Amino acid sequence: MKKFWGGLVALIVWRAFAPTISPRFPPPQEHPWRTAGRTVFVGDQEFVVREAGPEGAPMLLLIHGLAGSSLAEWYRIGPGLAEKYRMIMVDHRSHGLAPLARDRFEVEDLADDMAGVLDALGVGRVSVVGYSMGGTIAQAFARRHPHRVDRLALIATFTHHPQPHRVLRAVGAVLARAGERLTGLGTPEVRSYYLRWTGAVDERHARWLWEETHRRDVDAGAQATLALLRFDSRPWIGKIEIETLVVIPTSDELVPAAWQYELAASLPNATVVELPGVRHEAPWTHPDRVVEVISAFVG
Repeated sequence: MKKFWGGLVALIVWRAFAPTISPRFPPPQEHPWRTAGRTVFVGDQEFVVREAGPEGAPMLLLIHGLAGSSLAEWYRIGPGLAEKYRMIMVDHRSHGLAPLARDRFEVEDLADDMAGVLDALGVGRVSVVGYSMGGTIAQAFARRHPHRVDRLALIATFTHHPQPHRVLRAVGAVLARAGERLTGLGTPEVRSYYLRWTGAVDERHARWLWEETHRRDVDAGAQATLALLRFDSRPWIGKIEIETLVVIPTSDELVPAAWQYELAASLPNATVVELPGVRHEAPWTHPDRVVEVISAFVG
């Protein structure tokens, strides 16, 4: 017991007085895709929007996943898509440079944020590409704003979390929030080291990845996770008649392929493209293939 209390006191002192130390990264270090953003207002909230590609080209709205950002998850496929399309990339609520939301919100609120961003930009119809959590936002966007969607592309996503997974992940999210509050370490460190360890992010981009991933608030991040776990499109997904591409990394470790096949089977007009042996981080590890299948589908 003495060791426990001693360790707890040491942790409190460390958190209170120790400097924040970032890891050192071997040179050379560089930013992978210098695509500047601008801000627009949706109500009283200011959102960062990044745009790329020729004016007048077919428009794509790209929606990133949980704990990511518009740069962190699209920087490898963005340059390829920008050769043919005009892309709009938004940091959604509590991610990247977007407004922090520490109170409860739902995935449907994020879909309405996307519509508000398009309104602020004066953009009408777009093809929507959603990855992981972004795929759930894209589904909700297609349901709530169907007149604005030309085509829908869903990558490594799902209709819902089955009950055992939902409960376990909710408990994990609450514990992770507690751990991050206590130690200052958690999701950003895990995400950064994992993407480097798997080779998904090149070592020359390690410092940028670290800084991009650490644009995160513990409580806002937890609210985003819990919103994702509450999402369930099963009651209405079969009513979405928009032509939809479902891209399935068959070795996905976060969204099991079975969940993704269930999503595809629920959609009336779905085209399925499998990425055999590919894991969840497909936009990083297989950018050329992802660009190829999106371009072939959107036209």
